[in-house]
Amino acid sequence: MNFSAFHKNISQIKWIYIFVVFILPLVYIGCNNSSRPNYIAAPDKNERKIDIVTLLIGNGNNFFRSVELGADTQTVLHSEKRIPDENDTGDISYSMPVDTLHPDSVSEPIDSVNYFTITYYFDKGKLNEIDEDIFLANDTAAANIMGRLTDYLNSKYGDYASQNDSRVWSTTRNGKKQWVTLSDQSEEYDYGKLLLVFYSEEY
Repeated sequence: MNFSAFHKNISQIKWIYIFVVFILPLVYIGCNNSSRPNYIAAPDKNERKIDIVTLLIGNGNNFFRSVELGADTQTVLHSEKRIPDENDTGDISYSMPVDTLHPDSVSEPIDSVNYFTITYYFDKGKLNEIDEDIFLANDTAAANIMGRLTDYLNSKYGDYASQNDSRVWSTTRNGKKQWVTLSDQSEEYDYGKLLLVFYSEEY
């Protein structure tokens, strides 16, 4: 037997073993890490969240979002940036994402857990009622937003009155008596659910 050749073969096997077990994994890790950024991208400073109350009912300049009761259908259609789910003679309805970062997005997907719908109702071509259903993951989230909305509406219209299971506020705008009702309907569902209604009987 040629011990020199045998020793040489053993040395080659040992180096192959070292390469496969130790060096190859290090090369693999190095290659994978080299393609990953070694920093965390900073958030866009121009992106600012709006308050959830502002998202749901507007900034307070109008009775609801960008409209007043008594508006015609074209005014309502122009006030919302998304395409309506339904556009009938007597009502226009929308589904909206609960997205306080991109409130005016027309393409933001609708989360099947957290979203809200708005239905504008018309009588003789004039807006006389707005129903907003707010769907949330659980009753805790609903109670939190219920509190936020209540605080805002109390500050705007005074303390609410209780009527059945709803909180009711009344006001007069442009000589017309108008109401806002807020109710937590979560007990009737397996998730959080609020209902806001803005209406007047004088349109």
